Amino acid sequence: MRRCPTLVTALCLASVVSSVFAGPWTRKQGTGFVQLGFSTIGYNKVYNDRSEKQPLSVDVRDNVLQLLGEYGFTDHLTASAAVPFKFLSVDGTTASRTNSGVGDIDLGLKYNWLNANGFVLSSEALFGLPVGSTTNTDGLRLGDGEFNVTARMLAGKSFFPTPLYVSADLGFNFRTNNFSHDVPFNIEAGYGLLDNRLYVILLIAGRESLSNKATLGSNPSAAELSAAGLGLYGNNLEFLAIVPKVFFRIDERWAIAASYATAVHGRNVAGGIVLAGGIAHEF
Repeated sequence: MRRCPTLVTALCLASVVSSVFAGPWTRKQGTGFVQLGFSTIGYNKVYNDRSEKQPLSVDVRDNVLQLLGEYGFTDHLTASAAVPFKFLSVDGTTASRTNSGVGDIDLGLKYNWLNANGFVLSSEALFGLPVGSTTNTDGLRLGDGEFNVTARMLAGKSFFPTPLYVSADLGFNFRTNNFSHDVPFNIEAGYGLLDNRLYVILLIAGRESLSNKATLGSNPSAAELSAAGLGLYGNNLEFLAIVPKVFFRIDERWAIAASYATAVHGRNVAGGIVLAGGIAHEF
């Protein structure tokens, strides 16, 4: 539920890994959570401008260790922050290269407008800070070098006492530095088992670019794709992904989660499977 790249940095660890903080629901005043999550994707193909998988001349591994937190300033206003630490590597026929460091940081504010009869309606603003380095000459960039703001509307419905919820959100992502604006969206449903300690969740996550301009031309070479950032941070990017997740509450404070993400459509993003997991603590 945050902007990010590479299937777009593991489909954004914050939204994929755990439903502790999913959807339009805000935190109670003075409460929050922190989460340490990890995602990994390995690939040697990227989706090109024609949504076809184009081979790279190297194998890329993108590992992300992310610290995420949320805090309720009031019952209606929740702040969030996500700080990723990226560990990138490329294996080629002649040499292997690595790069690591802090990636782009996301800050957010979510405000709840309506919470009645199990229905919730909220809005959110996310601010993407371009602190990740873009100077690596091998294409192993830690950030995209652009500041962006995403405005979203979020809605959800709890069917309590049936342990079922559904949520959806739609946004507009304003990107700077000549990057194309885009429209992110998510649809999620979860069902509770084992006295609601275990949730089985299905997320459909997507993003549509508002530009049809080709990024690299109609038939880019593997070398051109490598020079453009190895599928890590693309312009005019799009994807549609299916993400099954599981979330298990260990006790009142601790929870763990895991997910598996695969794209059914992509454009200028990495072509590979994302595995993610994390542990969260509520306070």
